[in-house]
Amino acid sequence: MNNQALNKNLIERVAMGDLLRRRSRDSASQTAIVDFPDGERRATSYGELNNRVNQLAHGLVEKGLKQGDKLALFSSNQRDMLTVYFACYKLGVVAVPINFMQGVDDVRYNLEHSETAAIIHEAMFSDMVHACTQSNQHIKLTVQMGNSRGKSDYSLEALIEHQSCHEISDRIIDDRDTAHMIYTSGTTSRPKAVESSHVALTIAALTGAIELNINKGNRMLLVLPLFHCAALSILHPILLRGGCAVLHAVFEPNVIVNSLEQEKIETAVFIPMMWHALLATPNVEKRDFRHFKLGVYAMAAMNNQSLDKVRSIFGCVMHLGSGQTEFAPMACLFRDKSATEFSEGNYWGVPVCMVEQAIVDTQGNELANGEVGEIAWRGPQVMSGYYMNEQATEEAAKFGWHHTGDIGLIDNQGQLLFIDRIKDTIKSGGENVSSQKVEQALELLDGIERAAAFGVSHPHWGEAVCACIISATLSEVDIPHIEAHCKAQLGKFEVPKAIFICETLPVTGTGKVRKVELRAQYKDVFSALNE
Repeated sequence: MNNQALNKNLIERVAMGDLLRRRSRDSASQTAIVDFPDGERRATSYGELNNRVNQLAHGLVEKGLKQGDKLALFSSNQRDMLTVYFACYKLGVVAVPINFMQGVDDVRYNLEHSETAAIIHEAMFSDMVHACTQSNQHIKLTVQMGNSRGKSDYSLEALIEHQSCHEISDRIIDDRDTAHMIYTSGTTSRPKAVESSHVALTIAALTGAIELNINKGNRMLLVLPLFHCAALSILHPILLRGGCAVLHAVFEPNVIVNSLEQEKIETAVFIPMMWHALLATPNVEKRDFRHFKLGVYAMAAMNNQSLDKVRSIFGCVMHLGSGQTEFAPMACLFRDKSATEFSEGNYWGVPVCMVEQAIVDTQGNELANGEVGEIAWRGPQVMSGYYMNEQATEEAAKFGWHHTGDIGLIDNQGQLLFIDRIKDTIKSGGENVSSQKVEQALELLDGIERAAAFGVSHPHWGEAVCACIISATLSEVDIPHIEAHCKAQLGKFEVPKAIFICETLPVTGTGKVRKVELRAQYKDVFSALNE
């Protein structure tokens, strides 16, 4: 290897693994991670975490893992999930976090499509991993976290035992090399693998630190799964700035409330249903949240009543962060109590500091404020592309913008208003129906906990609006009442032509409804009309 080229790369590169190395030099004794294995609190310093990362990196090299290889990761939120991520970052190995809430067929697809060479997993996922790897010729190494190897080739502890803590310094990592590859949630189609570069993730981390005002020593709680880009977009800024991430593997409202208080959490990110569950926790209003400064909600909007209750009980401001896996992923921020043109709606706010935002038509022309079109972004944290899908990559990047697949407008206050997913827009009788508008109307009715609206084929209307609802109090006999409510809230063409009461909805790991599954499940509901 050319030593001059290697030295130059070590000096000037932008690589995610260097983030941890820097913090281990200047903040070695500072707590980086708090997690709770088997319910017991464990604190890990930056120095300890970096040493463990280096040991794993050396162990992976010893077992033949090469730069550019893919390593799949099955893990809940815990310290060694970060150990694996950063070992990959330092080696130039591509981390492929797997959504373990998927079925076996989807997991098998992820592993085969990504051409994964190695897998590291928690013991609880042993059977799933074993079932998905029997006929996979790409996988050369399997490792089970902990002291037992189970059905895998090695245990993690055996792999790192006696390995050096010294830094990996023998490889050139280009800024645009892929750092990790995350599969989209697949709410509207088959999941695609999003490749994010080292420089994109670094810029996203810097942007998050700036926009959320994260400083050294800040304490942030994370329960959103770290296989998802939303959680990583919060974790990376914390580590970049030398803060502390308090990790929880499972969302249990009582446990989370205790942690917010006892760990003196300053910032936390939850999806709306989690915020609502925290508000319903017994005696939550009597807890001491004096350290809690900023709450972030993601994935969906929250109504003003709920936001006011959060502000009152937790004493924090509430920002909505929005983006995509393809944009690493926070692209815009709706700051607490920002002025808007419209009193209601799912506002996504203004672009973060490294992002441009526009509404464009089908030819890529920018539209004026108030005009409805596709939401488009551009900035250096955009994905490198979809792995092994050149057509989709080109489609997403046409006309010099990243096309989100979302419909919205920018109001006269400069605030982005999200209207719907393009593929979730229902075309019924020549009219475009916003599925989100239908859902919001349904959820105004007492007793409806959650609603999902979608379109299915109809011989007369082209597509018919349908809705699935979750309710503990409503039953089939109440459907006429629900329909009457919809007629009072919506236009005639927007009222669901079929309503189904369900116990559960198919969701992704972050709570998004997989409407592709609902469309498939109910695709024949109107087929008899053709006979």
